[in-house]
Amino acid sequence: MGKIDARTHEYLSDNRRFADVINYYIYDGKQVVKPDDLHEMDASEIVFPYSKGNNKSDVIQKYRDILKCACTMTDNKVNYLILGIENQSEIHYAMPVKNMLYDAEQYTKQVLSKAKKHRKNNIYNNMITSGEFLSGFYKDDKLVPVITIVVFWSADEWDGPKDLHSMMETDDTNILKYVPNYKINLISPYSINDFEFEKFNSSLAEVLKYIKYSNDKDALKNILENDKVYESIDRETAELIRDVPGSNLKFEKEKENINMCKATEDMEKEAAEKRAKEIAKALLDIGNNSYEEISRATKLQIEEIKSLAEKTAE
Repeated sequence: MGKIDARTHEYLSDNRRFADVINYYIYDGKQVVKPDDLHEMDASEIVFPYSKGNNKSDVIQKYRDILKCACTMTDNKVNYLILGIENQSEIHYAMPVKNMLYDAEQYTKQVLSKAKKHRKNNIYNNMITSGEFLSGFYKDDKLVPVITIVVFWSADEWDGPKDLHSMMETDDTNILKYVPNYKINLISPYSINDFEFEKFNSSLAEVLKYIKYSNDKDALKNILENDKVYESIDRETAELIRDVPGSNLKFEKEKENINMCKATEDMEKEAAEKRAKEIAKALLDIGNNSYEEISRATKLQIEEIKSLAEKTAE
């Protein structure tokens, strides 16, 4: 697992943020899923993509990024859900198939679990039908819905397929209507309208908004200057904001709350000073300019230029 993958995994493993993703995407920002409603599940999956028989060499083990179960209440009805989040720092061009395998495996586990329970409790039960006996899944059995949401940690537009039909060689509707489609549930900063960030209830809003505008210097500066929430961001969020776009932001070690506007200004100032020194060094190498002229061109102090000249001469 790479640095960004590890960061995003740890960040969304927190129940508050995990619930925020679910509430934003499924419930339009309404606080239906509570952090206390969420419980960890085994994120490992066993899949047999090309196996013939039960040869162990054909078994491939995959791991979801994050998997939790939840019990929610909507319209006075209790809903049980299995919820997965897949973090993507790069576009996965087979995402519909990847998620389809994960979800299908969860449903398979549920069917097998039901069958195991029935075998244990109904050894001498002659009331079941032959179909129920063969499948292990009874007529009245129900499955818990499995929902997987992909979070794309990039300012780029997701140009990969968003459903299974988009991956097919044919676009013949007469054929595709018999091929069950599988759509991915995608959260991509590029596609989030500014007013939609208000539907988040955690610092995830600030992370995704920063990522969205990370390639637009002027827009990002405007957001940092006008959105007061960026004046005091918790350190974990600030570090994620720094690492995902790959910026050179630096934070004081002892501070737990970070002023992102100041950190960005400091980064830009440091970058400008570095460029000025590079220009000054190039002018010194040419040797046709005085210290005063180089100072006017680069805005560096004459003492700094002298120091650079001495280092160049060593």
